[in-house]
Amino acid sequence: MSQSRLPVFDYGQVLPLGFRFPARMSVLPLGAGKLALVSPIPIDEALAAAIAELGRVELLIAPNLLHHLYLDAAARRYPEARVLAPSQLRRKRPHLRIHTPLEQGLPPELTAAVDVVPIEGVPALDEFAFFHRATRTLILTDLVFNVHRPRGFWTQLMLFIGGCHGRLASSRVLRVFVKDRTAARASVERLLALPFETLVVAHGDIIEEGARSQLEQALAWLKPSRKAPPLASSGAER
Repeated sequence: MSQSRLPVFDYGQVLPLGFRFPARMSVLPLGAGKLALVSPIPIDEALAAAIAELGRVELLIAPNLLHHLYLDAAARRYPEARVLAPSQLRRKRPHLRIHTPLEQGLPPELTAAVDVVPIEGVPALDEFAFFHRATRTLILTDLVFNVHRPRGFWTQLMLFIGGCHGRLASSRVLRVFVKDRTAARASVERLLALPFETLVVAHGDIIEEGARSQLEQALAWLKPSRKAPPLASSGAER
């Protein structure tokens, strides 16, 4: 378990072509011994025991359309837990057991402890952010990366190409997927208005100092470009 104000567990994910990318599962305490797992990673007996020491898993959450690889296995391990995911994931994974779309009807135990913020304007990602009030922690998934020590040549290369090597930043690929810049900007403004002190990302280092200012800088590309002021009038026409 990594050290942060919120319980998190890390996993060294190996993707096709040897692409190594750190992945993180966040554990949301919901009160009364209940837990929500955001972005489940592979859960073996040792990890299951560590989670059990924290409480009882009530919710399993896929925070966007990409973080679902290990959700089915987690649902089998916790058959009584409810699965929450973006509604579009049902089309992508029709055999996955999904109880509640994140867009509607969220369980009261979740909303009592967490603010859920949809990242609008990026339908290919359909990401949801989570702000845990008790710990003042904001959880983001693929909106930004913060990988400072990538493993392997291909990982370093892809992060360089994506413009997010060694710093908190959005990938250039994400920028291409933005279809409604105004909606995305409004979502970011909602995130920055939250009183978070710690930023937990699914890929990379956790930020516990200056989290808001760093996130604002990382997402500055969504701000409208400044246009040159109009030329001053040259005086009365002659």
